[in-house]
Amino acid sequence: MKSFKGYLTESQAQFNTKDMIFTNAETPAFVLSTTALERAFGGLARIKGWHVTDLTGFKGLKKLQGKKSSISVMTEIEPSDHSPFDGIETEGGIVVELEGTELISSGQDVWSERLEGGRRGISVTKGMFPHMYRHLEFMVKEMYDKYSSRFGFQTSKNSRQLGFDLNELGKVLSQKEKGQFIKEYIDKCESILSKNKRVREELRKYGRTMNTELNKKHFYNESVVNQISIKNVYAVFEKIDKWASSPWGSGDTEEKFDEEEKLLQKVWKNIQIKSQKELISMINKK
Repeated sequence: MKSFKGYLTESQAQFNTKDMIFTNAETPAFVLSTTALERAFGGLARIKGWHVTDLTGFKGLKKLQGKKSSISVMTEIEPSDHSPFDGIETEGGIVVELEGTELISSGQDVWSERLEGGRRGISVTKGMFPHMYRHLEFMVKEMYDKYSSRFGFQTSKNSRQLGFDLNELGKVLSQKEKGQFIKEYIDKCESILSKNKRVREELRKYGRTMNTELNKKHFYNESVVNQISIKNVYAVFEKIDKWASSPWGSGDTEEKFDEEEKLLQKVWKNIQIKSQKELISMINKK
């Protein structure tokens, strides 16, 4: 098991816009830019959220304050979740309370990906974003026809096959053509967002939606925000207890715990240690 010092060599994943567009035709990528969202919604609200990370992730998070790079946060969490603060891209154990400019809000995890240039992308499924999916599916087919015509490629009516076809197209286009494709793709995403009220509504869903397969609400929701401002930082007691490598209360463990707490304070001076139950209550408090 890694110590806190071990986390200092890890980093969060970052995805590539080109790869996300050319490999996701079956679940087409909707690529977001802050300026496009500002134009479509006539301005963006500031919201409060909670971000789960680890020490390395938090060091990077501090550098994002006030910038347009986006992150995922939650505003609600299921109290019965047994491992709510493990993290997805990181080891977890650090919970950050912050404010940010709202880009997306969903009643469940939309598996958004952080892209270069401060953009964010989501793979759009028909079930979660039906109106957006319909427009993107048509857009992708239209763009595929335009850029593949000189190669003699035929457009498949099957969304799955079109995904493979688009991937192949990405391999034969020149770098200049790929750049043109990506720019046009992002511009068309903005056009879809601007012209369709129902598409905009799909990016503003609050609370936790029902999981139709399990017939209960999702464990947490997701909002994507940028231009963040960190308000408070918490270390999860149960995670620190594991990091200390032995049961809480023994003399040897207390020494280890003190060492970890000192490391924490080097990262954020006023860091607070809270139990999972306390943090869940704080997150769900309206």
